[in-house]
Amino acid sequence: MTTIPSVISTNENSFKAFVKHHALMSMYVLMFALAWPGLIWEVLYSQKIVTLQSPVIVSLLTGWAPGIAAVVVTAILVGRAGVRDLLRRFLIWRVGVQWYLIAFFLLAVMILGGIGLHVLFGGSMPVIPAKGVSLLNIALSFIVMIGFGFLINTEEVAWRGFALPRLQAHYGPLLGGILLAIPEALLHLPYFWNKDIDFYQTVGIFWFTAFSVAAVFIYTFVFNKTKGSLLLVTIMHASQNAWANLLSDNTARPFQFTVALMWMVAIAIIFLTKGQLGYKPE
Repeated sequence: MTTIPSVISTNENSFKAFVKHHALMSMYVLMFALAWPGLIWEVLYSQKIVTLQSPVIVSLLTGWAPGIAAVVVTAILVGRAGVRDLLRRFLIWRVGVQWYLIAFFLLAVMILGGIGLHVLFGGSMPVIPAKGVSLLNIALSFIVMIGFGFLINTEEVAWRGFALPRLQAHYGPLLGGILLAIPEALLHLPYFWNKDIDFYQTVGIFWFTAFSVAAVFIYTFVFNKTKGSLLLVTIMHASQNAWANLLSDNTARPFQFTVALMWMVAIAIIFLTKGQLGYKPE
């Protein structure tokens, strides 16, 4: 005779087996289930379809969704020890000063380079938000934005911490990077219908996706060369957003040149590493 506890145990084992065999898909589904409702709510509010703005906790949940999804699925797969190993990657900080310089300033160079090429090829000088602001205020604003990036954006826990090691192990860094770029771009899809955010409306899906794919290769290289440091790639992601706010006026053409520069860097990395992007199979 089957007892209720045995039925529950069987269901739990079946659930864990499913998650184990579909770990990435499970993480993606949970991430989108947590993030998209808030993003869609913001889209509906921006288009005046709903009149109530989403609560702050909903916005926070949107930023925390990737990290929550990665931690939950890791806990199901390997328990608390696996979660500790995942989050311990934030403690990998002895990686060489050059990687900190890349993490903090590469995106600034790319954005300023895009603006320079835009002007060189006949474009008018865009309005740079940080122009005329003292270096001290720029530094303070940058530090605050980096702090917010750590507090409210947990994407790197999911992308580089959880997904990338699995994709690299199965498909290699190049194909794995492309497969990682697809959900990365899809997560941001609702933003393109959010009328309150000019950037996505201006640059369009194609150029944003092109940027995302090039960035995936660069982030993968930094992650692999820094011994899998979530600290470094999170700094890089936060810096990317910080410099975009400080240096960009969200016009399309400078961003397109920035994308071109990102691809030049990505292609150089691919060529110089013979397609390995610093990856060394365990």
